[in-house]
Amino acid sequence: MGYVNLVFFMLFPFLCHLSFSSSLPHLCPKHQALPLLQFKHMFTVSHDAFDNCFDATGQWIPSYPKTLSWNKSTDCCSWDGVYCDETTGQVIELNLTCSKLQGKFHSNSSVFQLSNLKRLDLSNNNFSGSLISPKFGEFSSLTHLDLSYSNFTGLIPVEISYLSKLHVLRIQSYSDCLRFKPHNFELLLKNLTQLRELDFDGVNISSTIPLNFSSYLTALHLRGTQLYGTLPKGVFHLYNLESLYLTDNPQLTVRFPTTK
Repeated sequence: MGYVNLVFFMLFPFLCHLSFSSSLPHLCPKHQALPLLQFKHMFTVSHDAFDNCFDATGQWIPSYPKTLSWNKSTDCCSWDGVYCDETTGQVIELNLTCSKLQGKFHSNSSVFQLSNLKRLDLSNNNFSGSLISPKFGEFSSLTHLDLSYSNFTGLIPVEISYLSKLHVLRIQSYSDCLRFKPHNFELLLKNLTQLRELDFDGVNISSTIPLNFSSYLTALHLRGTQLYGTLPKGVFHLYNLESLYLTDNPQLTVRFPTTK
């Protein structure tokens, strides 16, 4: 009995320290904070940007420079728009929608070092005609991606179709600034089998509508995408579908199913 008491007495300080440490909030690791600060310094804050913008639900929200709160003297998990895993401290979400960011989004951006990201929203900024980097396809844990209305141009890289865990994909564009290579839209739909929301309004798809949509799809928005041919009947068999927008596609024929 005395031996047991002695062991417990010796271990007691260690157990107290372990308990106390586990109760502390996890600090953002330095290797996570540094890429964020590098990302911040790649852009200026646009004073010409609107003070409000639309969010994904169509609601007006205030537009303000979230990255101004980022500095190395504070834990990056407390920074505006940055969200961390409560256990590991790893950055798992970056929400910079309507942040008045302006500048080139480089293909080797430091944001790609945040390999644990699950949600990434860069919508409603001004990336000055930058290309969408193929490196977006390396975020293997990503479930939400929104690059809408941020002045990206050129091809949507095929690597986006590698994000097999995506639930939400929004890449909306103005005036055909973004487009797909032939068959890449079909490949994307084939690979992204977990999608709930897909929004490519304004992207030049220039294709027929494939048959292989995710059965989980609740929202399909393809306005002004230069679709042609006939809408497959299978779209009407997507039982979870709640929102379907196909306007401004003059070469697309839609035949609604008849009921007897």
